[in-house]
Amino acid sequence: MRLSSVPYSQNIVFPNSISSCTCNQLLTDTKLILQNNAGHIIYTPIVQKIKKNIENITLSHAESFGFNEMLFPVLMDYKLLDSSGKTQEYANEFYDISDQKGNLIISPTTEERLIDYVLRNGATSYKNMPMRFSQISNVYRNLKRTEGLYKSKEISCVVLTAVDTDQQSYLQTMDDFRKICEQTFAQIGIPNFYVQDKVSGAIEFFYETELADRPLDKSIINNFGTKNNFQNQNLFGSLSMGYPFYQSKQFNLFYIDKAGTKQKPIVSTYGLGTQRCILALFEYAKNGKTDAFKQGVRPFDVDIVVLSKDKHNPNIQMLANVLKQNGIQYCIDDRNNGMQDKMRFSEFFSIPCRIIIGDKELKYDNYSIKPLNANEIIVESLPNTLNLVRTLTQSRIK
Repeated sequence: MRLSSVPYSQNIVFPNSISSCTCNQLLTDTKLILQNNAGHIIYTPIVQKIKKNIENITLSHAESFGFNEMLFPVLMDYKLLDSSGKTQEYANEFYDISDQKGNLIISPTTEERLIDYVLRNGATSYKNMPMRFSQISNVYRNLKRTEGLYKSKEISCVVLTAVDTDQQSYLQTMDDFRKICEQTFAQIGIPNFYVQDKVSGAIEFFYETELADRPLDKSIINNFGTKNNFQNQNLFGSLSMGYPFYQSKQFNLFYIDKAGTKQKPIVSTYGLGTQRCILALFEYAKNGKTDAFKQGVRPFDVDIVVLSKDKHNPNIQMLANVLKQNGIQYCIDDRNNGMQDKMRFSEFFSIPCRIIIGDKELKYDNYSIKPLNANEIIVESLPNTLNLVRTLTQSRIK
């Protein structure tokens, strides 16, 4: 990626007073996210890379626990949500669309579509259970008050849904979701904790954040008739949650057990907020955590910093081609911004390897390599440059 080709790239400047900004403000001021209207987010190329990396990490862990990825349409029949008894709950937040056959809505939930999908395939045998599905999904709520990525009308998340035969199987699925969250947050690098209801199994993960708006006694687990007393009344930010979808009992959903009789399964639903993960990473980075963006999460592993006026010199493209051939994620910072802005860009995103190309490097066919938080190293040839890049990025070479 050439940064000069990204709109508003000259605005991606991280000031010395960065810690005084909220992470929402930082994202909007630097034009890393945009809003075409209130509450609807445009993910620009750099943040989109981070978002996709988080999604891929989450889906990878989910797949290891038997969740198969699929994709449902954004539009759904109004009657489908009505059949779950949730119409009144979200009536004021619907985005309605009329077509020739009736009313459609832009999906505010995901569970009903999964149940409808299972129903369309008829009764299933206990031998095919549990059924587990995952998808990258946007859900839509026409909220009156929005706040950047933290509270938007279009909510980006990874959604998991499961159909289990009985309580024991359901609790195992819930425990697997807990492990998926723990492994995902550990790999992304987000400190977290969770609360869980002992009776329903409902669970919610939190993180400490400057944008906190949720006390523990308002967590999802207190929606299930079990009294959970929390002494800690501090506010936190929610990362993910899972709970049984009791409204599924209102659908004609069943499976055939060993005796050949119909039984009602247990449907459960889970969501991990990719937007909250992005906000957490930006908050850690702006507060001085130098490795906030870890390998596999950060948008790039190598930053080619071009200081020469000859921004399209063949040596620059040759280096980029070699990195690409070896599966190393890179960007070419050929913006007209100064050296200080470019260095802060690398430092903010924890990019471990910066390759500086100025007029001197082009004249002598050298590449100046500056590792993150280290002194500059001069390498005289492309093969030596690549070997050092491999060491610094710890990339898996194809």
